[in-house]
Amino acid sequence: MHEAVWTREQAVALLDDPSRREREDPRKLWRRAGLRAGMCVVDVGAGSGYYTFPAGAIVGPRGRVHAVDVSPELVQLLEERARKRRRTNVEPVLSRPHRIPLPDAIADRVLLANVLHGIPPSTVKEAVRLLRPGGRLLDLDWKKDAKRGPPVARRLSATAARRTLERYGLRMVREWKFGPNHYVVMLEK
Repeated sequence: MHEAVWTREQAVALLDDPSRREREDPRKLWRRAGLRAGMCVVDVGAGSGYYTFPAGAIVGPRGRVHAVDVSPELVQLLEERARKRRRTNVEPVLSRPHRIPLPDAIADRVLLANVLHGIPPSTVKEAVRLLRPGGRLLDLDWKKDAKRGPPVARRLSATAARRTLERYGLRMVREWKFGPNHYVVMLEK
């Protein structure tokens, strides 16, 4: 269940595709998730920061966004982008699949965007550890019938994703369609 680490070039080519916003608007996701000024977000598998930087704009200077990735190249890219955009509330974090080096219970929202199908259970356990009581985990992932994305056999249905995440002590809050290719399940600690 673990995917290879992406290079900077792969991530930029795929994750920063300008047409992506038409299908996957990060601001719509964060609004629906109830993200507000002053909150703390952990974006697990942040990649190039597609969801990270819009979250940083919403939480503002009193909030914090931890952009977590296992790729040193992508963490460096996130650092460069945070500096260039003057996002002092965005902290890139290099992690390992079995350990995200952040304190327990810091996050109001944890995002797993297009990664649940490819991360080990230890990463999911770490993501849940970071949630405050009442904090919410969002799994945004590929629909089984989406025309793009990872191989269909590797994708999880929304029901399978919910069941997987409930095993970590989370309670389902809601599910919704997100563009033509994705669903979101939101669960609470």
